[in-house]
Amino acid sequence: MEARNMTSKAALLKLLEEKERRVKLQNLKTDFTSFASSQIRIITKDASQGFIPFEFNEAQQIITQSLTKQKSETGRVRAIILKARQQGISTYCSARVFWNTYFQQHTRSVILAHDSATSDALFTMSKNLIRNMGDGLKPTELTSNAKEIKLISPAYTDKDAIGSYRLYTAGSPEAGRGTTPTVAHLSEVAFWTHDEKILAGLFQGISQADGTEVILESTANGASGEFYRLWKGAVNGENEYLPIFIPWYITPEYRREAPSNIMLEKEEEDLMEQFGLDLDQLYWRRLKIAEGGKIKFQQEYPATAEEAFIMSGSNVFNKDKLDSLIPRPHRRRAEWDVSSKMFDENREGNLFIHEFPKWEQPYVIGADVALGVGQDYSAAVVMNNKYEVVANYRNNRIDPSYWGQLLFYLGRYYNNALLAVESNSIGIATLQKLEQMDYINLYRQTKIANVSNAEGVRLGFRTTSATKPAIIGNLKNLIENDGIMIPSPQIIQELKDYISTETGKTEAAPGCYDDSVIALAICSEVLRTHWDKLGTKNVSWRERTNDFVQDETSWL
Repeated sequence: MEARNMTSKAALLKLLEEKERRVKLQNLKTDFTSFASSQIRIITKDASQGFIPFEFNEAQQIITQSLTKQKSETGRVRAIILKARQQGISTYCSARVFWNTYFQQHTRSVILAHDSATSDALFTMSKNLIRNMGDGLKPTELTSNAKEIKLISPAYTDKDAIGSYRLYTAGSPEAGRGTTPTVAHLSEVAFWTHDEKILAGLFQGISQADGTEVILESTANGASGEFYRLWKGAVNGENEYLPIFIPWYITPEYRREAPSNIMLEKEEEDLMEQFGLDLDQLYWRRLKIAEGGKIKFQQEYPATAEEAFIMSGSNVFNKDKLDSLIPRPHRRRAEWDVSSKMFDENREGNLFIHEFPKWEQPYVIGADVALGVGQDYSAAVVMNNKYEVVANYRNNRIDPSYWGQLLFYLGRYYNNALLAVESNSIGIATLQKLEQMDYINLYRQTKIANVSNAEGVRLGFRTTSATKPAIIGNLKNLIENDGIMIPSPQIIQELKDYISTETGKTEAAPGCYDDSVIALAICSEVLRTHWDKLGTKNVSWRERTNDFVQDETSWL
């Protein structure tokens, strides 16, 4: 009897231990922070300490909070992280990949690094994560080759489940192609040689199911490439990725004891006030700039996301002035409906109305025409006679045949605004459409737009090697002298991305667009030369949205 009781107690104890283990696993499954501190051991910059528990630093805590919130709201993680150097972000992301692989059975995880050395280091770290777990929770490692790990986790409920993750190097355009990952960590994307092709192939195979995670992280590498494009898209809400910026000054190691007699420069005083920096941080910054120069420092240790992306050419427009422009929320976001000929309210629309038309207010519209659907953008900027942008439209999916019609009704909506359309290339077709529709206030270019305001005979505004420098110069002067009001964050960003190349040509930085810049420049130039000719040619609100008679080319 006593032996039987002992056996029962042992069995009960075993059941309680198993229950405790399952409860612990369930808690760790939903709490990456706890999993990291209790189950993951890493080697820090001070290797003399050996393997220590993975306690998140401030940068890693910021990322965890952001990703946890996104996952609770959407069921998935899609994030792009812009960071300074040596903040532990790659370590964090690799550990997160392991956490997901450990708890999600049948997970196919991918880690893609920018070079073989980094790939090897991440793979070694992944192996160490498994080997340093406690015996009770350590997964069974089935196979492990040079760049792939397959395992069975004690957290899996399916006895046949196998989790795996593979490491790739972004050295070939085909890297990662053909994989169908459920979790992906893409490291130092800005430095990938074949970034566009690799991401295009990889994104096609990524699962969209709940629980999936895709994290791109990198320090900046200039204002070009897919990382920059995706970052801008994330900031502007144009893709599903959550932008997370990690500034250099939150990293505790980035400081050096400052001399007692240190004298701060004006820029350093401004940084101290703006970001709350102390003398030791500023002294560390000064020493780093002395090593590699200010531009390299801003790229590798940015204080703001904007300064991280150093241009490959010089900015045309004064950056300080652009930074001082205050984006304002739009009053309405709308989209043109080709059937009703109206601008219907639409939260994903391409027309941003910052000020509704006033009955006696004259307006000017500058418009740039895209070369084709899916290429550059068709853009329009509406400005009143006080140099205030009141609306802007930008769309790279609108068919060129509809662009003329949209401009017709946008012009009519803003009191039959003086409409100046760039007449280069396909813009001629847009102007012909507007002429066919009998738009009553089309701009005709003067012989020398920047000298005379006499009425010309050529429809539209043609940008050439002579006129383009003039209109960009006029816009530059307006911005530098606080002579223009621009509430649109999208236009402000394009102005920041507009550069002068080594040959003296002005254009958008690689991977960026300048369609709204050109539309704004045309608008400003037309207002400068024709301000005394502006007027309102009002029609009733009913007529503003009525169709025109196609064969008589007159309004109903």
